[in-house]
Amino acid sequence: MTMEEMKRKIEWAGKEAWLKGNLDAFDEVYAEDYVWHRPPFPDTSGLAAVKESIAGMREAYTELEISYDEMVAEGDSIAYRYAFRGRHTGQSPTLPIPPTGKEVTLVGCVVVHVVDGKIVEEFEHSDYLGFLQQLGVVPPLG
Repeated sequence: MTMEEMKRKIEWAGKEAWLKGNLDAFDEVYAEDYVWHRPPFPDTSGLAAVKESIAGMREAYTELEISYDEMVAEGDSIAYRYAFRGRHTGQSPTLPIPPTGKEVTLVGCVVVHVVDGKIVEEFEHSDYLGFLQQLGVVPPLG
């Protein structure tokens, strides 16, 4: 698989999983021993654990939208910006905040490492401070 094909697969699998709940789409793109680095949260290791985390987030947010922007590939790495939008109507095990009903947007950048046509590791750097401020959990700065 070329890196151009991999970029398309990342977007396809992400939209299948996040928007449609088809978490098995990740099987085509991610390695079983995949590791998701997502500060300030602990690393999530293994494809099954990642699917469980996403399922929990899908329980907490409805009316989901996701965009993948500026995907760039070099060597065995892909980097892209994303935006995740939704309405906070439930509670996630990862971020156990009671439902607020608020519309929120999380933006960030991801660096992906590919080995033998599968993603083995991702480093996500997202604006969780802004996300928590939108939810009303953290007061605005200033």
